Amino acid sequence: MDPRRGALRAGRHADAQIYLRQLVQVVDRIDFEYEEWLRAYVDSLRATGNWGEGMACLSYLGAREMPGPDIMRLYAQRAQAGDADAIRTVRLYAIYLSRAGQHRPAASWFELGGMPVHRAIALERAGDDGAASQLWARMLAGDALVDRDYERALMKINYALCLRRLGHERARQAIADATTSVEEVADAFESEGLRERAFDCYQLIARLGSETRAFENVAEGYLNSVRILRDDGLKLDALRLYETFIAMAREAGEFHAVASILREAADYCTRSGLPYADDLRWRSAEAWIKAATEALAAGHPPQIIENACLAAAEAFASVRAFRQVAESYRKITTLDLPAKNRERALRLIRRLGDQPQDAPRPMPVPEFLRQLPDYEEVWYVDLAEWELGGDPALVAAGVMADRRFPDYVRRHALLLVLELERRGQAVPPLEIVKSLAVVRAYPVIAGLEAMYRHGDASLRESVAAAMGALRFKRSFGLVSQALRDPSAPVRKAAAASVERLVFPHAFEPLRRIFEARDLPDPEAARKAALTAIGKIGSVEALDFLCDRLREGEQPFVKVASTAISELPNSELLPYLRRQIEFVPAEHRAVLEDTAQRLEHRLR
Repeated sequence: MDPRRGALRAGRHADAQIYLRQLVQVVDRIDFEYEEWLRAYVDSLRATGNWGEGMACLSYLGAREMPGPDIMRLYAQRAQAGDADAIRTVRLYAIYLSRAGQHRPAASWFELGGMPVHRAIALERAGDDGAASQLWARMLAGDALVDRDYERALMKINYALCLRRLGHERARQAIADATTSVEEVADAFESEGLRERAFDCYQLIARLGSETRAFENVAEGYLNSVRILRDDGLKLDALRLYETFIAMAREAGEFHAVASILREAADYCTRSGLPYADDLRWRSAEAWIKAATEALAAGHPPQIIENACLAAAEAFASVRAFRQVAESYRKITTLDLPAKNRERALRLIRRLGDQPQDAPRPMPVPEFLRQLPDYEEVWYVDLAEWELGGDPALVAAGVMADRRFPDYVRRHALLLVLELERRGQAVPPLEIVKSLAVVRAYPVIAGLEAMYRHGDASLRESVAAAMGALRFKRSFGLVSQALRDPSAPVRKAAAASVERLVFPHAFEPLRRIFEARDLPDPEAARKAALTAIGKIGSVEALDFLCDRLREGEQPFVKVASTAISELPNSELLPYLRRQIEFVPAEHRAVLEDTAQRLEHRLR
């Protein structure tokens, strides 16, 4: 007989919970079986009045109905008396309500839990912009934002948008003030080399422009965002963002901007080796025709219309769409222009012949690159993270209750929440670090950063070792600190993590680590960074490895040679052949042997 079922039937809930806890830790089970265990666990916890763990399980299950205020009254009283565990439970309860869409009651519990940022966000989502704007204003006037320029800028954005939705007379000035603040923070981040944070700021500027229909802000935000992605070598991400900006410009009726950005994107594809340049040029030409049509309808001067048609003709000619070229020139002949302009257009039409033909339509940009990216609500997410302060239970609860994360991620987060609910402050920090690392979701980085800041050498070492499991660009911020830590074991753990942070977007931060000149243990850190670069398998990474062969500095020549000999990506074959003649003669055999191996793989 199943001991769990027997214990439940006999009302021996303490015994049943022991069995059920063991089952819940088996995170690789199919959904319906795992959820059946959780429901049984909730029933048992409810019977014993253990609502802390019970609420976590209900939230994981997506329950919209949480325990009512009568059940939570005891926790509320203890929280008001300053009980740390009760305060955590109240805050968790508010997070669960918020994730379940119960924003109005969540706002009340966030207030009790002393979380004004979360409360303001919940009020906004409940549609109470009046109360939210007052709360944002109070926080902006308080002392918590001293030396917190980024968080202040985010609050200004939320405050300004609340005022705009309310139709307040101060909304326009508040939006201008918020935009200026974000621009200043973006400049500061870029000057400090924090390009990912600057990217978030430019996305915020674009969002403000979109909300307020200020196209100049949309353009500023997106063009700077694209610039950062291009500089970081993120080709497809840059192209996707180009497409997003193009869609927004088209929606705003800015066809001149649409045409110009399509041409810029086409030139970028040509430089980057992406096969979509001709499609973008063709679409640019079509956008110029649309711009000419709009200008004609608006009664703009004929010279403006002529310039748009000439730009269209040039773009169509670049993709051998000669029938479309002729049509562009015919539009010019119908305009009220000087005779010499019309005669020139007629002469060019005659050169194209009686029935010019268009070449086949070029390979289009794939649909997945033309879908609008779903960026995080940074104006909420980053403020909420700041207020959480890296609290492991609250961070894990946010992941666990967010159904956008995969089930195995949410289950690991649930286990940490349950453990902290059961044992509270008795859970050792080293155990929490390991549990956070296993979750492997972006938000847990904030928890690990907080533990690193406040931990002793052994805890910092554990955090540094854990970061290798979190393959996000933000991980490099903490790893870079750990590489400069006063403790040698911490630096060693950080170097080991660097070697594990292998993903396409990692090239730039890895390159910065290799080129750093202020590292206490430079050889170990640089070898780790070069080893990781060697596993990325991109053109930029291959170029970097070959540069090490040209420089001839040991031990990096050996690391680079080994990485090249193990390259698995056959798409690098043309670039590998091109590099052979540019590396010193003593290293050419490595490239030649690797090229031969990749050629065999293609056959």
